[in-house]
Amino acid sequence: MAPSEIDDALEGMASGTHAMLVYDSLENKREVLFRHLRMGMNREGLVYACSEEAPQQIRKGLESSGVDVAGLEAKGTLMVKNYDEVYIVNGRVDSPKIIDGFSRLAWGYARKGMEGIRAVGEMSCFLREQKVSELLQYERALHRNLSFPGKGICAYNLVEMETSGNLDALWPILKAHSLVIMTGPHGSFALEPEKIQEADLETVLGITP
Repeated sequence: MAPSEIDDALEGMASGTHAMLVYDSLENKREVLFRHLRMGMNREGLVYACSEEAPQQIRKGLESSGVDVAGLEAKGTLMVKNYDEVYIVNGRVDSPKIIDGFSRLAWGYARKGMEGIRAVGEMSCFLREQKVSELLQYERALHRNLSFPGKGICAYNLVEMETSGNLDALWPILKAHSLVIMTGPHGSFALEPEKIQEADLETVLGITP
């Protein structure tokens, strides 16, 4: 991973950025997502939607990375939720309701004098529950730029996408975002989707054409 490149990408995220992280290990996932949230402490409301790890695991990880989890949760400026409270509620994916939930949070924090929300979501739940078509609908409905004051990262486990047979969904999901951060077994990059070539993906993912 190239920390300076990733740092620059995270620090350069403007309000309304709908970013995608594709990662190859839990360590790299945590490094990027936790860093993203730390950058917003005391300025933005922080939201973490879990599905690959349990909320308590994420809380412990955030605490170890320098986030005052208990303090921020007590102030109401950090929310760590399981996926079945956010993405797939009672077995259903309701994209307008999900987006409205994030929007309400963002504008609520903005009314309190903050910049909005800084949110991250683990998207493994859609793969595990075989709701890839609903996932594509949701990502497209969010649009490449968010309609509320927020900086969001949708996180995708590269290994899980491949083993579940959903690697072909990578390109259309990638195009639904305004920024793509990718870390794979053979490198990393942070680029706008228009600047990514299939050769870049093949190099990072280690795919032989």
